[in-house]
Amino acid sequence: MYKRIALTVVVFLLVIAALLGIKSPRTHILETDRVLEASGIAHSLINENVLYTHNDSGNKPSVFAIDTDGKLLAEIVIEGATNRDWEDIATAIDPLDGKAYIYIGEIGDNSARHPSVKVYRAPEPSLSKADSIYHVSAIQTYSIVYEDGPRDAEALFIEPKTGDIYIISKREERVGIYQVSYPPSTLKVNTAKKLGTMNMSWVTAADISPDGKYILVKNYPGIRRYKKGTRRSVQKALSGKGKSLPYSLEAQGEAVCFGPKGKGYYTLSEASGDAPQILYYYK
Repeated sequence: MYKRIALTVVVFLLVIAALLGIKSPRTHILETDRVLEASGIAHSLINENVLYTHNDSGNKPSVFAIDTDGKLLAEIVIEGATNRDWEDIATAIDPLDGKAYIYIGEIGDNSARHPSVKVYRAPEPSLSKADSIYHVSAIQTYSIVYEDGPRDAEALFIEPKTGDIYIISKREERVGIYQVSYPPSTLKVNTAKKLGTMNMSWVTAADISPDGKYILVKNYPGIRRYKKGTRRSVQKALSGKGKSLPYSLEAQGEAVCFGPKGKGYYTLSEASGDAPQILYYYK
């Protein structure tokens, strides 16, 4: 019954969008029940038409590769990592070695009680149709403290030119923008410097375009795009008003990412009841 209701709602929204002249998103049902608590999404840098997602707190330390039609391709086990509260994922090319990496943000902290959080970095594997599970052990772990004390956060992205890690907090009336400068240390605790605030609250995800010119920031009601360009800083871009983008309201939408060329964007929600999870693509 829930599936029929959910599909009816999707059709209704698409009809309304058509009547208003709004270009409808492309939708695909996520064809797996292994990512019921999807909390982040990122596009692959070396595998064509591949997206990465993961579950949040208390689940296996695994990243799941899906194709852009919502089909499960592979499970990537991040050996040596734990999933206390994984909340976002990103991909980036390291500015020095030129290799592609997956960054996983263990940055959730609902009660703001953990003295530090972590970001795991794993080399992105080249996927083949013959394999459905990969074990990645050559990971780096970055321990991070916020300079103004513990924070709950669910949004993370990597500036492609500098390699700096950016985290946006979640719960404040004006959420904080934090930066961990490249290269982060694996030997000592890194300090996330607070650069400023932005006029959003309940932020659940973020991403930056492959060319570094645009930033997406998502909260539960919607998605905003901020223009960074080639000269503006991340802080300056995010302190602006931003542009509201099309978004079909999800049950618990906590994931957004650009497509590989930065022209469109994907969203994915946690599961809700028996309703199907929908992978949305907006172009």
